[in-house]
Amino acid sequence: MLHAQVAHGLPPAPPCRVDREPVDGEILNVGGEALVVATPGHTDGSMALFVRRRRVLFTGDTVAEFQGHIILGPFNLDRERAAASFRVLAELDADVACFGHGTPVVHGASDALTAASTYPKGL
Repeated sequence: MLHAQVAHGLPPAPPCRVDREPVDGEILNVGGEALVVATPGHTDGSMALFVRRRRVLFTGDTVAEFQGHIILGPFNLDRERAAASFRVLAELDADVACFGHGTPVVHGASDALTAASTYPKGL
């Protein structure tokens, strides 16, 4: 419902050409070597990139930061799958996490993601 309100009156985004779809576990030559982590839920093809050598995680829209809190990203096609993907990202040894929306975590990202994923109210 919120998406319909926010996007009301906007034209649909044009499709983006895709040369090749990366797969879960693949290593890309991005930022040194980035591990592709499948994160379905927001959309079926959602993915994150983890630059292990630098311990930097790019979560895409699976995780967001809002008013100082790490949260499950909004507008998910499948909330349960998105929450499971969030927990997968929390298990990575990331020090820095950059989100599709919000301020990055620049130290202790794994701990912050783990704490958010086990919050009593759940994801």
